[in-house]
Amino acid sequence: MAKSAKSASSKKQTAITKSSSKSKPTFPPPPFHHAPESLHPFLQPLSPKHVYLIHLDTHPRDHKRQIFLLPLFLNIGILALIFLRAYRGYSAYADILLLMIGEESPAKIDTATASWSFLSSVLARRTLKFLFDYLLLTIFLPWPVRFLLGPVQWRRKIGFQVPEVVVRKSRSSWSDELEQPMTWIREDDETIKTKVVPAVTPQRLSKTGYLLIDADWDLDYAAMVRAHEFVRKGDVKFEDFGTAVLVHGGGEHGMEWLIWRVEAENGGGRVGGSSSSSSKLSDGQRDKIIMFQEKLASMGKEDLFFRWAELIQYESTQPGGFTPERQKKAMKETQKLFEEQGVDFEKFWADVGGMEGIDM
Repeated sequence: MAKSAKSASSKKQTAITKSSSKSKPTFPPPPFHHAPESLHPFLQPLSPKHVYLIHLDTHPRDHKRQIFLLPLFLNIGILALIFLRAYRGYSAYADILLLMIGEESPAKIDTATASWSFLSSVLARRTLKFLFDYLLLTIFLPWPVRFLLGPVQWRRKIGFQVPEVVVRKSRSSWSDELEQPMTWIREDDETIKTKVVPAVTPQRLSKTGYLLIDADWDLDYAAMVRAHEFVRKGDVKFEDFGTAVLVHGGGEHGMEWLIWRVEAENGGGRVGGSSSSSSKLSDGQRDKIIMFQEKLASMGKEDLFFRWAELIQYESTQPGGFTPERQKKAMKETQKLFEEQGVDFEKFWADVGGMEGIDM
């Protein structure tokens, strides 16, 4: 009797152990994997507080050069204005400094004989000059400084190449608010859907790297220079920097980086590469997508098309593929998007003949 009770207790303990092991979340969570060892030297200096996006920019050199010239001339103009103001304002500040230390100075005013209107005009003029110079130094001067330390150093060291490694890092304004990395990857579906996936869609990556700076992502110039140095040394290949998302695993699992190979998702890069995904579509499906986009464009709602494309791409790249359940979920969210934009979803869907079977 005691023996059977002991056996039953042992089986119960085994069942509890198996149950707990099944409920333990997997690491790394899909669709992330351990970053390959070849990337470790590149990843080591990156900040674990940020989310990083990498991809290859294959735009022509001339296009990249033209894009770079506009901010270059703008920052040269700002520097010229600052130097001109410093040259013209030097004597005025020197006179005021002499006045402050009790020396004779042209800036000195005899308040006993000067009229109130004269004193008021001098005070207003000097206040406006101080304010202008303050704004010039605190707001405008950092622009060319950041430009010289960032884009100029980047272009000086790697020039204009095809391809180029583009590394974007998340803005602290939103990434600092994320929970422990594994928590937000598993549970914060909204962050991946609204911040990460839209940043790696073919529509977004159709722009050259310098134009990808926005409210959510900034370029990491030092990381891009470092990536090209490793490629030049032969430590890694350009292919290793294909479209991917990089996050740090956190202290709980050791100092390790995780990677989501967006370009290789489902064997063809539905999110990261438009060419491979479009090759999977039939001519009829491709024509229907074009008709879908043109109809929304004629309604002044082309942005709605890209939001729909991002939604479909996000759902189709989830582990397990674009299941019927996810298709229903995507349809409901699409209807919500249309209603928010004031578009009659049922009528529009009927006009284009539906989009069933289109998996981007």
